[in-house]
Amino acid sequence: MKKGHWIPFLTALLFMGGLIITFSMAGCSSKAGTGTLAGSGLGALTGQIIGKDTKSTLIGAGIGAGVGYVIGNERDKTLAAENKVQKTFAPLGGTKWRVLSIKPANKVPKFTSKFVEFRNDGRLITTTTYPDKSRDVSTESYRVTGHTLIVNRKGYIVNYTFRIQGTTMTARANNVVITLQRF
Repeated sequence: MKKGHWIPFLTALLFMGGLIITFSMAGCSSKAGTGTLAGSGLGALTGQIIGKDTKSTLIGAGIGAGVGYVIGNERDKTLAAENKVQKTFAPLGGTKWRVLSIKPANKVPKFTSKFVEFRNDGRLITTTTYPDKSRDVSTESYRVTGHTLIVNRKGYIVNYTFRIQGTTMTARANNVVITLQRF
């Protein structure tokens, strides 16, 4: 660098460093805010390196802030969608249960074992083994709203009220009570 040209560069570097330290201590509440901050800092630094003047530094900061905001905002949208999905299936998503009893028993064919898996993608997989050793695997969709488990497949929908106590869950719908144990 020529004599005197390092002063604007050093000033921009110290200014951006101060901003980064200030905002990182305060924390940004969103990825869009963080992206804007990081983009403006990198843009300002890049503008200073390329143009070696204040105008280039400011243009770089503006462009960087815009690009950083767009990238951070898209990440915020993705996180919000993931959070909504997790809330839709909580607290059952990712859990597996063994059916202990279904009362009255005449509501379902006799079985020797029945396992229920609540996947995080909204699929409910039920694996049933019958006394003759045959097996059936069925897939349904589910979602959770408060203490209501909504199970559906083409042609039907069932709303169960459920309660979990420790490793036991009780689900009730249409005079049927299902008791399950988590494993």
